Amino acid sequence: MVRAPAKSCPNLSRLFEDAEPELLAQFLHAEAFQRLAWLENYRFGADDPEGPSTARTMLLKEKKDRLVPLETEAARIITIASDRGEYALEGLARTSLENDRARMLLEQRDSLARSLWAYTREHGLFEAAENSLHLRLYRRFDKHYQTFMAEPSTGGGPDASGTLLDELLADLGKRLDRGEGYSIERFDIPEDGDEPAAEMYLLFHPDPPTSVREIDDQGNRSRIYFRPPGEAMIVFTPSTGRVHVRARNRRLRHIIAERFIETALQQTYSSQPVDFQAYDISQFLKGFDLALPDFDEDAVILNAQVIRADISIGDLTNRLSLSTTIGHNISELIESQPGLSRIFERALAIRFIEIAVRYWRTDRENEETLNFTLTDRNTSSLLSLDDPFERVLGHRLLRHWNIMREGRAPSVAESMAVIPALLAIWDIGADKVAGTWLQARNIDSRILIDLGFLVPAGWEGDDLIDDEDEIGPVAAEVVVRVEKGDAEEGDRKVADLKVTEGQVTPGGNPDRYRIYRVRDGWVAQHLKARLEQVLDAPAVEKLTDHLFYLGTLGVDGGDVPIYLARGLDREKVRSAVDTELRARHNLGIGLVLHAGNALGHSIAANVLTPLADQIDTNKAEITLVADKLRSVFRRHRLLASGGMTVGLHRSGDEFATLVVPGRGTIDIKGKNRIDIIQRLVDAHNNGPMPMMTGDLVKGIAEGQSLSNIFKKPLWDKLKAEFLRSHSSKGPWEIAS
Repeated sequence: MVRAPAKSCPNLSRLFEDAEPELLAQFLHAEAFQRLAWLENYRFGADDPEGPSTARTMLLKEKKDRLVPLETEAARIITIASDRGEYALEGLARTSLENDRARMLLEQRDSLARSLWAYTREHGLFEAAENSLHLRLYRRFDKHYQTFMAEPSTGGGPDASGTLLDELLADLGKRLDRGEGYSIERFDIPEDGDEPAAEMYLLFHPDPPTSVREIDDQGNRSRIYFRPPGEAMIVFTPSTGRVHVRARNRRLRHIIAERFIETALQQTYSSQPVDFQAYDISQFLKGFDLALPDFDEDAVILNAQVIRADISIGDLTNRLSLSTTIGHNISELIESQPGLSRIFERALAIRFIEIAVRYWRTDRENEETLNFTLTDRNTSSLLSLDDPFERVLGHRLLRHWNIMREGRAPSVAESMAVIPALLAIWDIGADKVAGTWLQARNIDSRILIDLGFLVPAGWEGDDLIDDEDEIGPVAAEVVVRVEKGDAEEGDRKVADLKVTEGQVTPGGNPDRYRIYRVRDGWVAQHLKARLEQVLDAPAVEKLTDHLFYLGTLGVDGGDVPIYLARGLDREKVRSAVDTELRARHNLGIGLVLHAGNALGHSIAANVLTPLADQIDTNKAEITLVADKLRSVFRRHRLLASGGMTVGLHRSGDEFATLVVPGRGTIDIKGKNRIDIIQRLVDAHNNGPMPMMTGDLVKGIAEGQSLSNIFKKPLWDKLKAEFLRSHSSKGPWEIAS
């Protein structure tokens, strides 16, 4: 059967049909195709009149697999030749190219010729246009970009030839530690509709070396080692101060944003998220009517209707879709069908909405129609519209209907109200939390989303993938299989993505099964900023991921160091925090505020108290907590320092605190450990009388050594501070 090139390689076919011979010849000689030896049969010179027709025969002679590289590159060219791509290319050309080069580009006969000319002769500009187009389409998708806030600048960001960019590259090279090869290019992005003018910085950095195996046309196999280039994009909008960063992963985005703001802009970096928004379509569970707004200055809204609604019934797997046209009222359609209104009333969730708007622009004669979609995955098709007027109009309508909620900074009252929830979230130190976890603690996810502390991230048990054909999101599962290899490479594990439609969950509130990503940096920054107001001498310092030094608080004429800790309910974390605090004993007895509900009143000779217990959320200012902190410190100061007598203070069967005068306190977790320490305490208070290891473990953990029972580093701490023996095997006694 004869293959149809227009179907198998539509973009490459269009190049052969419409491109000028000179530009087409340069395309076939592009550097991207230099390793394709077979292509030499089809390359031709710019002055060869028969060249294009000869080259076009490859579409019929060559298999599709061979043509994939050319089709891929042709698709890039066709994309930039679109209306939106051409706008980006021309805008960058006017601000980035020399006048003569810009004139040569703009004088090409059509958009395809301009795109192909840039691809072959100004490839850096072509790639910048691609990045600019990607930014316009996806800047509000958190999975593609992250946005950071800096101060607005009347003078803009650093110049391409300035020293600040050199300092930025040196700074990033030191932080990333990936060797040499960093470079950065600067482009000016013109204003586009409601998007202000911006500056784009394309950062190229080396990735770790890697290798691939290659096979040539003769079947010869070889391995190629190379260092792939990493790429990041920074877009700074001087009028708003916003910095958009696209990079491979979240950690890299934060590093690049931090260094750009502090080194290139010479400002203070903040973890507060900005420029985020949420499309809340849950209101359509109550009805589909849309009130018409008054936009007389530039548009008149004639009609607005929901023309498609997808709901889940019973559980999230079952989906029901109802579609109509703008000429019909979907609510009346539902009411007219027996039983259908009852089904919509009992829907578990709204999954997908399509809205059609008929409007008249004041600068045009004819009526126009705007169609766009919204999903429960916080996505909207408005961002992919070519017409900037329609993108702006669509978002104005969503604000009018209260469908789009934009991020905002918390008020003082809101800041106080969310402190307990933030403490609980920050304490577990997790990247994601489930709706069930939030609801069990009566935490309202909506306000935390509005303030940017949480981001919706799918459904419990599965990752959701948005379907570009608007079928709706589907659930994906990673399945690992073993793939047989040759004698040289051997077998290897391969991860496949198994996709199934929908997500199976019981009926009820679907928010229970949602997953939310935690913006941990913003949570920590907000907590620290509020707590600084309590202290007499704030000096926030991150000691570890689980321990912060906040400063000092004046108590009875002395300065008491204040710490903030999290994760103390986990033994390894508590042990690590204990070690860190003991290394700071020279600062004196401190007060450790912990975000959770860990047991005990002391840790490493410091007073320990839950921070949530010290905050009165009914008050407008968190500074009222200071007197409570002084009171709890005075109450437990003697115990933290070791008390007056040796003792073991139990908090249930699994947790206790050993108190030794002059030595301080240490936590003991585990029933067997507690029972052994209790024997040592009893022997000390009744004697004192040393005890052999065999007597200590008798009836508790016979046959085991003390070091095996207590494990490191607890055993080392006990030997160093709280126990003593004249030999490694005992006898043991309390060191007091």
